[in-house]
Amino acid sequence: MRRVWAVALREFKALFDHPTAYVLLVVFLGVNAFLFFRQAYVAGAASLRPMLDLLPWLLLFFVPAVTMRTLAEDSRSGVLEVVLSQPVTELELLAGKYLGSVLFLWTALALTLPIPIALRFAAHLQWGPIIAQYVGSALLAASLAGVGVWASTVASTQMTAFIIAVVVMFVLVLFGLDPLIVGLPPSLGAIAARLGVLSHFDSISRGVIDLRDVIYFISLAAIFLAFAFGTLVRRKLAPAGGALRRLRLGVGLLAAILIVINLLGSYIRGRLDLTPGRAYTLSPETEQIVKGLDDIVTIKLYASKELPTEAALLKRDVDDLLHDLKSAGQGKVRIIQRDPAENDAARRDAQAMGIEPVQFNVIGQSELQVKEGYLGIAIQHADGNETIPFVSETDDLEYRLASAIRSLTRTKKPVVGLVNEAKQPEAGLQEFRSQLAKGYEVRDVSLGDSSQVAKDISVLVLAGNPDSLPVTQLGRLNRFFDGGGSALVFASGMELSPQLPMAMPKPVAWNSALQRFGTSIRSDMVYDLQASEIVPVPSPAGQVLRQYPFFVRGASTGKSVINKEVNGAVFTWASSIDTTSAPTRAITPLFTSSRAGGASTGETMIDPNREWPQSDLKPRLLAVQSVARKSAKDGGTAGRAVVVGDATFASDRSARGAPENLAFALNAVDWLAQDEGLISIRAKDRRPPPLVFTSNLSREGVKYINVIGIPLLIAAAGVVHLARRRRKTREPYRPLLPAEPKAA
Repeated sequence: MRRVWAVALREFKALFDHPTAYVLLVVFLGVNAFLFFRQAYVAGAASLRPMLDLLPWLLLFFVPAVTMRTLAEDSRSGVLEVVLSQPVTELELLAGKYLGSVLFLWTALALTLPIPIALRFAAHLQWGPIIAQYVGSALLAASLAGVGVWASTVASTQMTAFIIAVVVMFVLVLFGLDPLIVGLPPSLGAIAARLGVLSHFDSISRGVIDLRDVIYFISLAAIFLAFAFGTLVRRKLAPAGGALRRLRLGVGLLAAILIVINLLGSYIRGRLDLTPGRAYTLSPETEQIVKGLDDIVTIKLYASKELPTEAALLKRDVDDLLHDLKSAGQGKVRIIQRDPAENDAARRDAQAMGIEPVQFNVIGQSELQVKEGYLGIAIQHADGNETIPFVSETDDLEYRLASAIRSLTRTKKPVVGLVNEAKQPEAGLQEFRSQLAKGYEVRDVSLGDSSQVAKDISVLVLAGNPDSLPVTQLGRLNRFFDGGGSALVFASGMELSPQLPMAMPKPVAWNSALQRFGTSIRSDMVYDLQASEIVPVPSPAGQVLRQYPFFVRGASTGKSVINKEVNGAVFTWASSIDTTSAPTRAITPLFTSSRAGGASTGETMIDPNREWPQSDLKPRLLAVQSVARKSAKDGGTAGRAVVVGDATFASDRSARGAPENLAFALNAVDWLAQDEGLISIRAKDRRPPPLVFTSNLSREGVKYINVIGIPLLIAAAGVVHLARRRRKTREPYRPLLPAEPKAA
């Protein structure tokens, strides 16, 4: 091992003794940072995904440029024979050369660390996913380095080695994508999908280090290093001798074993979840639900073998989740997997459950093919069943399964009353209602009805802002709260004009009922000059994207179980919350604007091109939770309330554009109903935190330090090192020991 390390250090230092290494580093860092910030600033999210999406394509050229001289140059110049005449074996030389190249590639990746460090100035960065992403990047670079070293052994010149490595890596990057597997049988298509590097790299880059992906990258590097070893040893063997045949047989068997390990490794389970809240690991609450089952729950997975690569990756996550559920259920959860595409009985069973095939557009070499596939789930318990017709994403799959299991096994659902006074057409609550119906009985309530509010209702959802709240209706609300009822309020103190881009102040009718909770909604409109959404705005040159301060990206305080795992939410034309009259009540802030938050009062222009006041900027309270206390004589509490200053916060439009809004609203209902078992499951938020800079100077400074500053520092360090080395080589030779005097 000492010889291997000596060769690796020599190779690593030799790379930095040549100007090419510094040119490669400068180009790699500059291009990587430029492409990253161009995408990251548009997305407005503190995530390395823009960099990771392009990293395999950058490494496609960077790795061959680093490894092309590894052995090709030594072979061309005759140095290879001299080195092998020393007390070092072919295996030690190959391992050392490979390790030296990997160390250089890892150094290049380490030099991109200023990017996530700089993002700390604009967001509360999640370091768990970043660690996993750099581990995945290091494994990807190490596996591709094996390809590059192999290409260097079979080529006679550096340029030939570069071209061979690029071609082979290009095939590996594209392997498993739909254009390459169109027309393949399902079994071969599945194998091709598992052999592609992108699917395994994407899996790690989300923040989960999966043992299957680690095995893939290690075995891929080992396969090409085995080929490289065979090529290196073949140089000293007779062309038609038995030793050469034995060498080929041994290398072939070793490569075959490694390929089998690569394929079988996809069935090995084991992962390290570094995402916040362990988003890809089964929650303790889910485990408690399945452990407490009084009868067997059957989960049927209807999945086709022939699925596009993206859907195949989803199926792997589905398989993992179902396996975890089965293990946690301790025999009370039964998993059945069937392929309706190959079994008529399974097809009929799926159709009876409401699971139909979904069409996929697959791009072939010269055609667009439409294929059908199944990826649906049915949950059965006793005589009831719940169905997920198609799993399009796995972000909320654990919650959907746990909610379905609890709904099927619970004898009676709590009742939620819905009062929708919103007048805007886009303020429909169908998605919110359908999600609530999975765990609650949802009932429309009219406060004008003398028989309302029924005693079995535990939570009221008050959406919109009615013109007035008559005394009789206020009395019904007060009696509801006196009985321990709770409320979720979505309302704004400004009303949009249907004809003009204007908003007018309008007192919030619910404020009189919210006095007991010490909260009220002001008649203003909050804007945020830093944390806001990007919207298309008409211009003479067409639509352009720009920030719209009235669409506030609210920051989560994380102080409640409701928003602990929700990083942020979107508030459109929202009003601020007043809690100044609640000195003795339990008030918990949930969402606030940034420090650059302002509030417009009176008639307000909502045109995106308006001027935005720069004075009186401070954090504005956008949502709170409150617990009203009973008198000391009665003790206990007199209900709970969650107040949100946005009338359309949980509307269908918001649910589509900001799914975190819907997750928060559902969490709020669970907390208000004091049914908090599913909050931590639903609230697993995999969205990165928003990217919010305190000023344009810091925003541009972070960008240009990484795009220009870091590459210039590397270039300057290279110039100094190479100049010092050049000066040292020009010094006259000086013996280490003084010459002995000549004998007389």
